[in-house]
Amino acid sequence: MKIHNQEKVTMQKGFTLIELMVVIVIIGILSALAIPKMFGISTKAKAAEAPGVIANWETLESAYAQETGAGGLPAAIGFNVPGAAAPGAASGSSKWFAFVATATSLTATVVAPGFGGSGNTGCVTGNTFRSDYTAAQDVSSHAASAGTCRNNTPNF
Repeated sequence: MKIHNQEKVTMQKGFTLIELMVVIVIIGILSALAIPKMFGISTKAKAAEAPGVIANWETLESAYAQETGAGGLPAAIGFNVPGAAAPGAASGSSKWFAFVATATSLTATVVAPGFGGSGNTGCVTGNTFRSDYTAAQDVSSHAASAGTCRNNTPNF
């Protein structure tokens, strides 16, 4: 009678090297697609600050002009320029823009270098957003510099 050596067969659980490599490649591809889009969204959010501030100024300027018949300086219309040293000051700076207000216009200029990228997607130092208000017609006209920052605010 022969006695067979009984070897213990153990089942190993886990992933093979090939499976792990496939997962790493998939994660790499997804991140290569997602990261550039994430930076574009960040740039759009930063660029959206200027049109929002300008819209607020236009509303206050319009209300003041309807009451008085003329445009008013920030202190007169109750507008606080972002980052201004004092309420009603005519200029101030936020993290991304420098704002200058007069009785008939508000200009926002990009001041942060490296504002969200390069090429056709980023905002470049010196790009501007401007709103000019005409009290006689109670209308505002918008202008944005030809810079790349305008691409991030299509409704301005």
